[in-house]
Amino acid sequence: MGDQIWSRDPATGAFDLADYKGLGAPPPACNPFDLAPLVGARVSIEGAQGVAGPVALYPGAFRFSPSTGKALPEPASTDTETWLPPFGADGTVGDAPQGLRLTDTHLALRPTLNTESPPDRQIAMPPAGNCHFLSGAFATCGSRLLAIDATQGLLFHWLPNSERWQALRPSGTQGPAPSALADEAWGLAVQDPQHATRIFLPTDTGLAIVFVNLIARTCEVRSVGTRCLAAPVLWQGRVIVPMLQRDGKLGMYALDPEGTELRRIEGPALDAADAGWARPLADRHRIVWMAPEGQLVVSRGGDKDALRFDWLPWPAGITPQLHLGSPYLSRNGQLWQQCVRQVDGRATIAFVQTGLAEPEIRPASSPRLSTGAACFQLDTRLRLAPWFEPDDCSALEADEVIVPLLESTSASTVLCVRVPHTRPPESLLASKETCTATFELQGGEHDVQFWMARMPRPWAVRPFVHAGHLYLYHPDRRRLPGWRIEP
Repeated sequence: MGDQIWSRDPATGAFDLADYKGLGAPPPACNPFDLAPLVGARVSIEGAQGVAGPVALYPGAFRFSPSTGKALPEPASTDTETWLPPFGADGTVGDAPQGLRLTDTHLALRPTLNTESPPDRQIAMPPAGNCHFLSGAFATCGSRLLAIDATQGLLFHWLPNSERWQALRPSGTQGPAPSALADEAWGLAVQDPQHATRIFLPTDTGLAIVFVNLIARTCEVRSVGTRCLAAPVLWQGRVIVPMLQRDGKLGMYALDPEGTELRRIEGPALDAADAGWARPLADRHRIVWMAPEGQLVVSRGGDKDALRFDWLPWPAGITPQLHLGSPYLSRNGQLWQQCVRQVDGRATIAFVQTGLAEPEIRPASSPRLSTGAACFQLDTRLRLAPWFEPDDCSALEADEVIVPLLESTSASTVLCVRVPHTRPPESLLASKETCTATFELQGGEHDVQFWMARMPRPWAVRPFVHAGHLYLYHPDRRRLPGWRIEP
Protein backbone atom coordinates (compact mmCIF):
# COMPACT_ATOMS: atom_id res chain seq x y z
CA MET A 1 0.00 0.00 0.00
CA GLY A 2 2.10 2.87 -1.33
CA ASP A 3 5.34 2.94 0.66
CA GLN A 4 4.05 0.40 3.21
CA ILE A 5 3.72 -3.38 3.20
CA TRP A 6 1.12 -5.02 5.44
CA SER A 7 0.49 -8.71 6.03
CA ARG A 8 -2.81 -10.36 7.06
CA ASP A 9 -3.13 -13.55 9.06
CA PRO A 10 -5.77 -15.63 7.23
CA ALA A 11 -6.67 -17.50 10.43
CA THR A 12 -7.35 -14.48 12.64
CA GLY A 13 -7.75 -11.66 10.12
CA ALA A 14 -5.17 -9.60 12.03
CA PHE A 15 -3.05 -7.09 10.12
CA ASP A 16 0.64 -6.49 10.83
CA LEU A 17 3.02 -3.88 9.43
CA ALA A 18 5.75 -5.74 7.53
CA ASP A 19 7.68 -2.73 6.20
CA TYR A 20 7.48 1.06 6.25
CA LYS A 21 9.48 3.01 3.65
CA GLY A 22 12.17 0.33 3.65
CA LEU A 23 12.76 0.71 7.39
CA GLY A 24 11.48 -2.80 8.13
CA ALA A 25 8.94 -4.02 10.64
CA PRO A 26 8.40 -2.91 14.24
CA PRO A 27 9.52 -5.19 17.07
CA PRO A 28 6.97 -7.88 18.07
CA ALA A 29 6.15 -6.31 21.45
CA CYS A 30 5.50 -2.85 20.00
CA ASN A 31 2.55 -1.01 21.53
CA PRO A 32 0.10 -0.28 18.66
CA PHE A 33 -0.73 3.14 20.13
CA ASP A 34 2.97 4.10 20.03
CA LEU A 35 3.38 2.79 16.48
CA ALA A 36 0.21 4.10 14.82
CA PRO A 37 1.10 7.84 14.79
CA LEU A 38 4.49 7.08 13.23
CA VAL A 39 3.00 5.32 10.20
CA GLY A 40 -0.41 7.00 9.94
CA ALA A 41 -2.22 3.79 10.86
CA ARG A 42 -5.71 3.42 12.34
CA VAL A 43 -6.36 1.69 15.65
CA SER A 44 -9.54 -0.16 16.55
CA ILE A 45 -10.51 -1.83 19.82
CA GLU A 46 -13.98 -3.03 18.75
CA GLY A 47 -14.52 -6.75 18.42
CA ALA A 48 -16.72 -8.50 15.90
CA GLN A 49 -19.72 -8.63 18.28
CA GLY A 50 -19.73 -4.89 18.92
CA VAL A 51 -17.92 -5.15 22.25
CA ALA A 52 -14.41 -4.19 23.19
CA GLY A 53 -11.93 -6.59 21.71
CA PRO A 54 -8.19 -6.82 21.21
CA VAL A 55 -6.38 -3.81 19.81
CA ALA A 56 -6.27 -4.02 16.04
CA LEU A 57 -3.99 -2.02 13.75
CA TYR A 58 -5.03 -1.20 10.19
CA PRO A 59 -3.39 0.68 7.32
CA GLY A 60 -4.26 4.36 7.24
CA ALA A 61 -5.97 3.93 3.86
CA PHE A 62 -8.61 1.67 5.46
CA ARG A 63 -11.71 3.71 6.26
CA PHE A 64 -13.77 0.76 7.48
CA SER A 65 -12.94 -2.28 9.58
CA PRO A 66 -12.63 -5.45 7.47
CA SER A 67 -13.89 -7.38 10.53
CA THR A 68 -17.00 -5.39 11.43
CA GLY A 69 -17.59 -3.11 8.45
CA LYS A 70 -17.85 -0.14 10.78
CA ALA A 71 -16.02 3.14 10.26
CA LEU A 72 -12.54 3.20 11.75
CA PRO A 73 -11.23 6.13 13.84
CA GLU A 74 -9.19 8.69 11.97
CA PRO A 75 -5.40 8.31 12.25
CA ALA A 76 -4.02 10.18 15.23
CA SER A 77 -2.91 13.73 14.47
CA THR A 78 0.83 14.19 14.90
CA ASP A 79 3.34 17.00 15.18
CA THR A 80 6.08 17.34 12.61
CA GLU A 81 8.06 20.00 14.44
CA THR A 82 11.83 19.99 14.65
CA TRP A 83 14.15 20.76 17.54
CA LEU A 84 17.90 20.42 17.11
CA PRO A 85 20.07 20.71 20.21
CA PRO A 86 21.15 22.81 21.84
CA PHE A 87 19.06 25.85 20.77
CA GLY A 88 16.43 24.60 18.38
CA ALA A 89 17.88 25.50 14.98
CA ASP A 90 16.43 23.80 11.91
CA GLY A 91 19.80 22.56 10.64
CA THR A 92 20.13 24.98 7.74
CA VAL A 93 22.41 27.99 7.55
CA GLY A 94 20.79 30.87 5.71
CA ASP A 95 21.20 34.58 6.22
CA ALA A 96 20.66 34.33 9.99
CA PRO A 97 23.73 33.12 11.94
CA GLN A 98 23.49 29.69 13.54
CA GLY A 99 25.01 28.67 16.88
CA LEU A 100 23.57 31.53 18.95
CA ARG A 101 21.03 31.08 21.73
CA LEU A 102 18.29 31.94 19.25
CA THR A 103 15.39 29.88 17.96
CA ASP A 104 12.59 30.64 15.54
CA THR A 105 10.34 28.33 17.58
CA HIS A 106 7.47 30.30 19.09
CA LEU A 107 7.95 30.63 22.87
CA ALA A 108 4.89 32.01 24.65
CA LEU A 109 3.32 30.87 27.93
CA ARG A 110 -0.10 31.76 29.31
CA PRO A 111 0.12 34.88 31.47
CA THR A 112 -1.79 33.32 34.38
CA LEU A 113 1.14 31.05 35.25
CA ASN A 114 3.10 31.75 38.43
CA THR A 115 5.79 29.99 40.44
CA GLU A 116 3.11 28.04 42.36
CA SER A 117 1.51 26.66 39.19
CA PRO A 118 2.30 22.99 38.52
CA PRO A 119 3.86 22.11 35.17
CA ASP A 120 1.35 21.20 32.46
CA ARG A 121 3.17 17.97 31.80
CA GLN A 122 5.96 15.94 33.41
CA ILE A 123 7.77 13.04 31.81
CA ALA A 124 10.33 10.64 33.19
CA MET A 125 14.00 11.46 33.00
CA PRO A 126 16.04 9.47 30.47
CA PRO A 127 17.99 6.53 31.92
CA ALA A 128 21.30 8.25 31.13
CA GLY A 129 22.60 11.10 33.25
CA ASN A 130 23.59 13.97 30.92
CA CYS A 131 21.41 14.36 27.84
CA HIS A 132 20.71 16.63 24.90
CA PHE A 133 17.31 16.46 23.19
CA LEU A 134 16.38 16.17 19.53
CA SER A 135 12.88 16.18 18.02
CA GLY A 136 12.29 14.99 14.48
CA ALA A 137 10.21 12.63 12.34
CA PHE A 138 13.10 10.80 10.62
CA ALA A 139 11.04 9.76 7.58
CA THR A 140 7.94 8.83 9.62
CA CYS A 141 4.60 10.64 9.96
CA GLY A 142 5.24 12.29 13.33
CA SER A 143 8.06 13.79 15.37
CA ARG A 144 9.55 11.80 18.20
CA LEU A 145 11.77 12.94 21.04
CA LEU A 146 15.30 11.55 21.23
CA ALA A 147 17.67 11.88 24.19
CA ILE A 148 21.39 11.71 23.40
CA ASP A 149 23.98 11.05 26.11
CA ALA A 150 27.13 11.99 24.22
CA THR A 151 29.45 11.14 27.10
CA GLN A 152 28.37 7.48 26.94
CA GLY A 153 27.31 7.20 23.30
CA LEU A 154 23.70 6.31 24.15
CA LEU A 155 20.48 7.16 22.31
CA PHE A 156 16.96 6.85 23.68
CA HIS A 157 13.55 7.69 22.26
CA TRP A 158 10.38 8.60 24.13
CA LEU A 159 7.32 6.38 23.68
CA PRO A 160 4.44 8.82 24.27
CA ASN A 161 1.69 6.25 24.86
CA SER A 162 3.77 3.88 26.99
CA GLU A 163 5.28 6.93 28.75
CA ARG A 164 8.77 5.51 28.93
CA TRP A 165 12.18 5.84 27.32
CA GLN A 166 13.56 3.03 25.22
CA ALA A 167 17.11 2.69 24.00
CA LEU A 168 17.74 2.66 20.26
CA ARG A 169 19.67 -0.58 20.06
CA PRO A 170 22.54 -0.77 17.55
CA SER A 171 21.64 -2.80 14.48
CA GLY A 172 25.33 -3.50 13.87
CA THR A 173 28.18 -4.50 16.13
CA GLN A 174 28.30 -1.28 18.15
CA GLY A 175 26.65 2.04 18.85
CA PRO A 176 28.17 5.53 18.76
CA ALA A 177 31.44 6.01 20.62
CA PRO A 178 31.48 8.51 23.51
CA SER A 179 32.60 12.12 23.14
CA ALA A 180 34.82 14.05 25.53
CA LEU A 181 33.58 17.43 24.29
CA ALA A 182 32.35 19.71 27.06
CA ASP A 183 28.64 20.52 27.25
CA GLU A 184 29.33 24.04 25.98
CA ALA A 185 31.22 22.65 22.97
CA TRP A 186 29.04 19.68 21.96
CA GLY A 187 26.69 19.82 19.00
CA LEU A 188 25.44 17.70 16.13
CA ALA A 189 24.62 18.14 12.46
CA VAL A 190 21.40 17.04 10.77
CA GLN A 191 20.55 17.59 7.13
CA ASP A 192 16.78 17.06 7.30
CA PRO A 193 15.34 15.69 10.57
CA GLN A 194 11.88 15.34 9.04
CA HIS A 195 12.61 13.31 5.89
CA ALA A 196 16.17 11.95 6.33
CA THR A 197 17.27 9.34 8.85
CA ARG A 198 20.91 10.40 9.33
CA ILE A 199 22.39 12.44 12.13
CA PHE A 200 26.10 13.28 12.54
CA LEU A 201 27.59 13.06 16.02
CA PRO A 202 31.13 14.00 17.12
CA THR A 203 32.89 11.18 18.97
CA ASP A 204 36.38 10.37 20.22
CA THR A 205 36.85 7.82 17.42
CA GLY A 206 35.52 9.86 14.49
CA LEU A 207 32.39 11.42 13.09
CA ALA A 208 29.55 9.00 13.75
CA ILE A 209 26.99 8.75 10.93
CA VAL A 210 23.93 7.47 12.79
CA PHE A 211 20.95 6.06 10.88
CA VAL A 212 17.90 6.46 13.13
CA ASN A 213 15.14 3.89 12.57
CA LEU A 214 12.10 4.78 14.68
CA ILE A 215 10.09 1.87 13.25
CA ALA A 216 12.53 -0.91 14.17
CA ARG A 217 13.76 1.16 17.17
CA THR A 218 17.36 0.74 16.13
CA CYS A 219 20.33 2.82 15.09
CA GLU A 220 23.02 1.88 12.61
CA VAL A 221 26.38 3.57 13.11
CA ARG A 222 29.23 4.19 10.68
CA SER A 223 32.27 6.08 11.91
CA VAL A 224 34.56 8.05 9.59
CA GLY A 225 37.81 9.84 10.33
CA THR A 226 39.47 10.25 13.71
CA ARG A 227 38.75 12.02 17.00
CA CYS A 228 36.47 15.05 16.59
CA LEU A 229 38.03 18.10 18.26
CA ALA A 230 34.85 20.18 18.06
CA ALA A 231 31.22 19.95 17.02
CA PRO A 232 30.32 19.49 13.34
CA VAL A 233 28.14 21.91 11.39
CA LEU A 234 26.13 21.57 8.19
CA TRP A 235 27.32 24.35 5.85
CA GLN A 236 26.94 24.88 2.11
CA GLY A 237 25.56 21.37 1.74
CA ARG A 238 28.45 19.69 3.55
CA VAL A 239 29.17 18.54 7.09
CA ILE A 240 32.32 20.33 8.29
CA VAL A 241 34.24 19.17 11.37
CA PRO A 242 37.74 19.64 12.89
CA MET A 243 39.55 16.37 13.62
CA LEU A 244 42.81 15.20 15.15
CA GLN A 245 45.13 13.98 12.39
CA ARG A 246 47.46 11.05 12.78
CA ASP A 247 50.43 13.42 13.03
CA GLY A 248 48.85 15.11 16.06
CA LYS A 249 47.90 18.25 14.13
CA LEU A 250 44.45 19.69 13.67
CA GLY A 251 42.80 18.97 10.33
CA MET A 252 39.53 20.25 8.87
CA TYR A 253 37.33 17.83 6.94
CA ALA A 254 34.15 17.96 4.84
CA LEU A 255 31.62 15.20 4.25
CA ASP A 256 28.77 14.94 1.73
CA PRO A 257 25.72 14.18 3.94
CA GLU A 258 24.68 11.43 1.53
CA GLY A 259 28.11 9.76 1.48
CA THR A 260 30.82 8.44 3.79
CA GLU A 261 34.01 9.85 2.23
CA LEU A 262 35.84 12.64 4.06
CA ARG A 263 37.64 15.33 2.09
CA ARG A 264 40.41 17.34 3.70
CA ILE A 265 40.12 21.13 3.62
CA GLU A 266 43.36 22.99 2.97
CA GLY A 267 44.75 25.13 5.75
CA PRO A 268 47.67 25.63 8.15
CA ALA A 269 49.22 22.90 10.31
CA LEU A 270 48.11 23.64 13.87
CA ASP A 271 49.15 22.29 17.26
CA ALA A 272 45.69 23.13 18.57
CA ALA A 273 44.25 19.72 19.34
CA ASP A 274 43.29 20.56 22.92
CA ALA A 275 42.50 24.23 22.51
CA GLY A 276 39.00 23.91 24.00
CA TRP A 277 36.93 24.88 20.97
CA ALA A 278 33.50 26.37 21.58
CA ARG A 279 30.42 25.33 19.63
CA PRO A 280 30.62 26.66 16.03
CA LEU A 281 28.98 29.79 14.68
CA ALA A 282 27.98 29.83 11.03
CA ASP A 283 26.47 32.22 8.51
CA ARG A 284 26.50 32.21 4.72
CA HIS A 285 30.05 33.64 4.65
CA ARG A 286 32.00 31.52 7.14
CA ILE A 287 32.11 29.08 10.04
CA VAL A 288 33.92 30.08 13.24
CA TRP A 289 35.08 27.88 16.12
CA MET A 290 36.41 30.03 18.97
CA ALA A 291 38.92 29.10 21.66
CA PRO A 292 40.85 31.08 24.30
CA GLU A 293 43.85 31.40 21.95
CA GLY A 294 42.11 32.22 18.68
CA GLN A 295 39.57 31.27 16.03
CA LEU A 296 39.28 28.59 13.37
CA VAL A 297 37.56 30.03 10.30
CA VAL A 298 36.28 28.05 7.31
CA SER A 299 35.34 30.04 4.21
CA ARG A 300 35.24 29.68 0.46
CA GLY A 301 38.54 29.75 -1.41
CA GLY A 302 39.26 31.16 -4.86
CA ASP A 303 37.29 28.38 -6.53
CA LYS A 304 33.58 28.67 -5.73
CA ASP A 305 33.47 24.98 -4.77
CA ALA A 306 36.75 25.01 -2.82
CA LEU A 307 36.96 25.57 0.93
CA ARG A 308 39.87 26.63 3.11
CA PHE A 309 40.40 27.19 6.79
CA ASP A 310 42.50 29.75 8.62
CA TRP A 311 43.78 30.26 12.14
CA LEU A 312 43.19 33.75 13.53
CA PRO A 313 44.85 34.57 16.87
CA TRP A 314 43.01 37.08 19.02
CA PRO A 315 44.45 40.61 18.83
CA ALA A 316 47.17 41.44 21.37
CA GLY A 317 45.79 41.94 24.87
CA ILE A 318 42.42 40.34 24.06
CA THR A 319 40.99 37.39 26.01
CA PRO A 320 37.52 36.09 25.00
CA GLN A 321 34.91 35.55 27.71
CA LEU A 322 33.29 32.45 26.24
CA HIS A 323 31.42 31.59 29.44
CA LEU A 324 29.15 34.66 29.28
CA GLY A 325 26.82 33.36 26.59
CA SER A 326 26.62 33.83 22.85
CA PRO A 327 28.39 36.51 20.85
CA TYR A 328 26.32 39.64 20.26
CA LEU A 329 24.48 39.88 16.92
CA SER A 330 24.21 43.49 15.73
CA ARG A 331 21.47 44.69 13.41
CA ASN A 332 23.75 44.60 10.38
CA GLY A 333 24.35 40.87 10.92
CA GLN A 334 27.85 41.11 12.39
CA LEU A 335 28.87 38.95 15.35
CA TRP A 336 30.85 40.45 18.23
CA GLN A 337 32.58 38.36 20.89
CA GLN A 338 32.73 39.75 24.41
CA CYS A 339 36.36 39.95 25.60
CA VAL A 340 38.59 41.38 28.29
CA ARG A 341 41.07 43.89 26.90
CA GLN A 342 44.32 44.71 28.67
CA VAL A 343 45.51 48.26 28.01
CA ASP A 344 48.37 49.76 30.05
CA GLY A 345 47.83 47.26 32.82
CA ARG A 346 44.10 48.02 33.03
CA ALA A 347 41.41 45.46 32.17
CA THR A 348 38.30 46.66 30.34
CA ILE A 349 35.40 45.02 28.53
CA ALA A 350 35.45 45.13 24.73
CA PHE A 351 33.59 43.49 21.88
CA VAL A 352 35.60 42.05 18.98
CA GLN A 353 34.29 41.16 15.52
CA THR A 354 34.50 37.42 14.93
CA GLY A 355 36.00 35.67 11.92
CA LEU A 356 38.16 38.57 10.71
CA ALA A 357 41.95 38.86 10.59
CA GLU A 358 41.78 42.58 11.46
CA PRO A 359 38.60 42.91 13.50
CA GLU A 360 37.04 46.10 14.76
CA ILE A 361 37.19 46.43 18.56
CA ARG A 362 34.57 48.43 20.42
CA PRO A 363 34.61 49.26 24.14
CA ALA A 364 31.74 48.37 26.48
CA SER A 365 30.89 49.68 29.90
CA SER A 366 30.41 46.37 31.70
CA PRO A 367 30.12 42.58 31.17
CA ARG A 368 26.91 41.20 29.72
CA LEU A 369 25.15 37.87 29.46
CA SER A 370 23.84 37.36 25.95
CA THR A 371 21.63 35.09 23.84
CA GLY A 372 22.87 36.74 20.68
CA ALA A 373 20.30 39.53 20.38
CA ALA A 374 19.15 40.15 23.97
CA CYS A 375 21.81 41.48 26.34
CA PHE A 376 21.73 41.53 30.16
CA GLN A 377 24.17 43.56 32.22
CA LEU A 378 25.93 42.03 35.21
CA ASP A 379 26.53 45.46 36.77
CA THR A 380 23.55 47.81 36.73
CA ARG A 381 25.56 50.82 37.89
CA LEU A 382 26.97 51.25 34.38
CA ARG A 383 25.12 51.94 31.16
CA LEU A 384 25.32 50.25 27.78
CA ALA A 385 27.80 51.68 25.32
CA PRO A 386 25.90 53.72 22.68
CA TRP A 387 26.82 51.47 19.73
CA PHE A 388 24.63 48.65 21.02
CA GLU A 389 21.37 48.49 19.13
CA PRO A 390 18.77 47.83 20.27
CA ASP A 391 19.33 48.93 23.87
CA ASP A 392 17.42 46.08 25.48
CA CYS A 393 19.65 45.48 28.47
CA SER A 394 17.42 44.43 31.38
CA ALA A 395 17.56 46.17 34.71
CA LEU A 396 18.51 43.98 37.65
CA GLU A 397 18.03 44.21 41.34
CA ALA A 398 21.18 44.61 43.41
CA ASP A 399 20.91 41.14 44.91
CA GLU A 400 20.25 38.97 41.85
CA VAL A 401 21.60 37.91 38.48
CA ILE A 402 19.44 37.18 35.42
CA VAL A 403 20.95 34.65 33.03
CA PRO A 404 19.32 34.47 29.56
CA LEU A 405 18.99 30.89 28.33
CA LEU A 406 17.16 31.12 25.02
CA GLU A 407 15.53 33.77 22.84
CA SER A 408 12.60 33.25 20.47
CA THR A 409 12.91 35.43 17.39
CA SER A 410 9.33 34.68 16.30
CA ALA A 411 7.72 35.59 19.65
CA SER A 412 10.27 38.25 20.75
CA THR A 413 10.59 36.55 24.13
CA VAL A 414 13.59 35.53 26.21
CA LEU A 415 13.69 32.54 28.56
CA CYS A 416 15.70 33.51 31.64
CA VAL A 417 16.65 32.21 35.05
CA ARG A 418 16.77 34.64 37.98
CA VAL A 419 19.24 33.71 40.73
CA PRO A 420 19.79 35.58 44.03
CA HIS A 421 23.38 36.43 44.88
CA THR A 422 25.37 38.34 47.49
CA ARG A 423 28.78 38.12 45.84
CA PRO A 424 30.33 39.11 42.52
CA PRO A 425 28.38 37.62 39.58
CA GLU A 426 31.50 35.99 38.14
CA SER A 427 31.92 34.10 41.42
CA LEU A 428 28.29 32.98 41.30
CA LEU A 429 28.60 31.62 37.76
CA ALA A 430 31.64 29.57 38.77
CA SER A 431 29.86 28.08 41.80
CA LYS A 432 28.29 24.62 42.02
CA GLU A 433 26.31 25.34 45.18
CA THR A 434 22.60 24.58 45.25
CA CYS A 435 20.49 27.72 44.99
CA THR A 436 16.88 28.76 44.48
CA ALA A 437 16.18 29.76 40.88
CA THR A 438 13.15 31.40 39.31
CA PHE A 439 12.51 30.72 35.63
CA GLU A 440 10.67 33.33 33.63
CA LEU A 441 9.75 34.23 30.09
CA GLN A 442 10.36 37.89 29.40
CA GLY A 443 8.82 39.85 26.55
CA GLY A 444 5.49 39.73 24.78
CA GLU A 445 2.62 41.40 26.60
CA HIS A 446 3.64 40.10 30.05
CA ASP A 447 6.72 38.71 31.76
CA VAL A 448 5.76 35.29 33.15
CA GLN A 449 7.50 33.74 36.15
CA PHE A 450 6.42 30.11 35.86
CA TRP A 451 8.76 27.86 37.89
CA MET A 452 10.85 28.02 41.05
CA ALA A 453 13.22 25.20 41.98
CA ARG A 454 16.39 24.48 43.92
CA MET A 455 19.31 23.09 41.95
CA PRO A 456 23.04 23.62 41.38
CA ARG A 457 24.00 25.74 38.37
CA PRO A 458 20.45 26.53 37.20
CA TRP A 459 21.91 28.45 34.23
CA ALA A 460 23.02 25.04 32.89
CA VAL A 461 19.37 24.01 32.37
CA ARG A 462 18.75 22.87 28.79
CA PRO A 463 15.44 24.06 27.36
CA PHE A 464 13.84 22.25 24.44
CA VAL A 465 10.47 22.16 22.70
CA HIS A 466 8.52 19.03 21.79
CA ALA A 467 4.84 18.33 21.09
CA GLY A 468 3.82 21.91 21.82
CA HIS A 469 5.50 22.11 25.21
CA LEU A 470 8.57 23.89 26.55
CA TYR A 471 10.65 21.51 28.70
CA LEU A 472 13.49 22.34 31.07
CA TYR A 473 16.10 19.62 31.59
CA HIS A 474 18.54 19.56 34.49
CA PRO A 475 20.37 16.27 35.21
CA ASP A 476 19.85 16.64 38.97
CA ARG A 477 16.04 16.70 38.73
CA ARG A 478 13.87 13.60 39.05
CA ARG A 479 11.30 14.59 36.42
CA LEU A 480 11.29 16.60 33.20
CA PRO A 481 8.72 19.42 33.58
CA GLY A 482 6.97 20.94 30.57
CA TRP A 483 4.69 23.93 30.00
CA ARG A 484 2.18 24.27 27.17
CA ILE A 485 3.18 26.82 24.54
CA GLU A 486 0.46 29.32 23.70
CA PRO A 487 -0.18 30.27 20.04
